[in-house]
Amino acid sequence: MQNVKLDPAPVEVEVEVPGLHWAGFAGVVVLVLATWLPLPSVLVVALGVIGMAAFVVSWLLLGRRAADVSVRRLYTIAGLVSLPLLAARPLFSGDVYSYLAQGVIAAKGLDPYALGPAAALGAASPVTLQVSHYWQDTPAPYGPAFVGLSRVIAHLVGESVVGTVLLHRLLELIGVVLLAWALPRLARRAGVPPSVAVWLGLLNPLVLWHVVVGVHNDGLMIGLTVAGLELVYLGAARAGAARPALIAAGVVLVSAGANVKIVAVAALCFVGVDLARRARPAGKAAVLVGLPVGFALVTVLITLGSGLGFGWVRALAGVSSGAVHSWLAPTNELGFLVGGVGKLAGLDLTDSAIKVFSAVGAVAGLVVGARLLWLTYQERLHPLLGAGLAFAAMLVLGPVVQPWYLLWMIALLAVSLTTERARWILAGVSAVLALVLPPAGGGAVALVVGYLIAAGVVGATLHLRRASLLQPV
Repeated sequence: MQNVKLDPAPVEVEVEVPGLHWAGFAGVVVLVLATWLPLPSVLVVALGVIGMAAFVVSWLLLGRRAADVSVRRLYTIAGLVSLPLLAARPLFSGDVYSYLAQGVIAAKGLDPYALGPAAALGAASPVTLQVSHYWQDTPAPYGPAFVGLSRVIAHLVGESVVGTVLLHRLLELIGVVLLAWALPRLARRAGVPPSVAVWLGLLNPLVLWHVVVGVHNDGLMIGLTVAGLELVYLGAARAGAARPALIAAGVVLVSAGANVKIVAVAALCFVGVDLARRARPAGKAAVLVGLPVGFALVTVLITLGSGLGFGWVRALAGVSSGAVHSWLAPTNELGFLVGGVGKLAGLDLTDSAIKVFSAVGAVAGLVVGARLLWLTYQERLHPLLGAGLAFAAMLVLGPVVQPWYLLWMIALLAVSLTTERARWILAGVSAVLALVLPPAGGGAVALVVGYLIAAGVVGATLHLRRASLLQPV
């Protein structure tokens, strides 16, 4: 078991990574052009996936040398490959249009936690029509911090899609900057090479796809969370008045992240258990009581300050119930399997089976979470690793899974996985999920044919590359 290291000393080296970052940059440019130009859907998918694959392959190759690359150099590469994405339209998901609708609803003085876009704005509203039909009747599932920011954006740009995308992308970039600041610092505390953590947690294609270009608020949430964790541990290493001030600032940031998406509160549980373990007997109760009270106080202040009320707590129940069945959620897949078998017997069991497996998953998740907290308290598990594994358990056992949800665990596992094998497993999962979701839709035929074309081109390119390397000089 490794203890939290309280006095990290940055050590960086510099090596060249010729061609790798430019190959990734070229792939990103192909992705952006393919989704901007007026091309047939098949070509949009094919070229988009080819560009995505080019970046993913270059990212994996860079990972083989990441420990020898300076953090500063990796920051430069991250900025380089992000530039084209900033000019792209939202890809991989249309959730930003739901953010637009929720902000407009709140700006009109209506309750975004009680009304979906169709009920609040009308089914024929241009704003409502931008929202996926799955979510047109769904109230906002996000915390008051995020919906409050969406309302501010709506006040600034009204119903402008372009203005909304740009300002929400700016919000998510703030999360990315916080992530970039915190990752190497937390990695040093956990005994992980900082550059490896930055490669795996910041340059990860899922961050680029789903935060920089996809504009998901998970980026803001995880950025606030990891920055808050770093401040807490920075405060724990200090003495005097700086100690409680830094810890309090960290709790505020993590709590703010939870007021974007409530799942961030799990990270606060692990840091609280760790601080309580290391505190003197008289201080244990102060930590175990002070952190929950601090979280509650921040949440109440944000809720009251936003003027949105506490309806967001009720709205969370609709999300956790899994109103839309996610194919990536293992508990749902078991339900679909039982439902398929039931159909052979003429029975409609799918919805009931999914509810049962979701309930079982929820109970199992609580058990796993409690076990991880106990292991952390016993010093058998690093608190950052425990939090990352808790997020992983949420994904495996939860009712709703999306590729961008992996960002919850990726950031914390990137700074806490101490074995190369474990890091490469995480990188492999990231690479696969970075390629399974197309950048844009276009119908089943376009998706199948587009992916087949992309697979052929990528496979042929890798084969030729391998053959050239085997040629005698």
